Amino acid sequence: MNEAGAGLVLVDKEAGPSSFSVVRRVGHAHGLKAGHAGTLDPFATGLLVCLLGRATRLARYLVGLDKRYVVTIRLGLRTSTGDVEGEETESTPVPGEEEILSLRGEVELPVPAASAVKIDGERAYRLHRRGVVVEMPTRRSTVHALEILRYEPPEVVLDLHVSSGTYVRSIAACLGGHCTALRRTAVGQLLVDEADEAHLRPPLDALSHLPHLALSAEEERLVRTGRSLNGHAAHGAVALVRDGVLVGVGRAEGGLVRPETVIA
Repeated sequence: MNEAGAGLVLVDKEAGPSSFSVVRRVGHAHGLKAGHAGTLDPFATGLLVCLLGRATRLARYLVGLDKRYVVTIRLGLRTSTGDVEGEETESTPVPGEEEILSLRGEVELPVPAASAVKIDGERAYRLHRRGVVVEMPTRRSTVHALEILRYEPPEVVLDLHVSSGTYVRSIAACLGGHCTALRRTAVGQLLVDEADEAHLRPPLDALSHLPHLALSAEEERLVRTGRSLNGHAAHGAVALVRDGVLVGVGRAEGGLVRPETVIA
């Protein structure tokens, strides 16, 4: 089996450039087609998971992972975008520590106007740039953990562990403030501390959150030809591995494992 031409790169993104420009830079440096497993706003820093070559097919298995962030919020002042790039819109009372901690658990958060969500077929951020005011939808999110690292009103620094799709800018807005700094520290089990833009990691590293199914030579042949495997008790997505190398991802149900994505 040959892993050449496929893998992932963990990038510690700097503030300023768009995620797409960073992904292009990484792809160019490694000479491979590049994709990502979730973007960061330009002002944000931290972990950007870049998928290269055939590993771009794995994005669907990563986008739903929990995320961790460290965010600095300026309390008492909302902005139009929920961050420092927006216009000041409203002064608010500064919440105490207990009120901040009450955001743990299931929360209903409004989607920011400056987001990629589509409103009547058009991206919300494009409407926002034109000054079009629309009613934004809400999104149910889970704040699995929230720790106050520093509380010095009007500034607070939080360590957040949230479900996929959670807008941290919305959390800031719910607290009556806006983000002044945002850093993503983890995507699932992938950590920003392990970031190395020059290192192409094996595709299997992207799927540590999935159960692994070790294949025999015959089972590998069946997977490569798109045929299901019998007699396995796994359920849901499972990484299909031969001699420590990712062959693909299968979908297990009712004792069968059906190849869903083949990359090796």
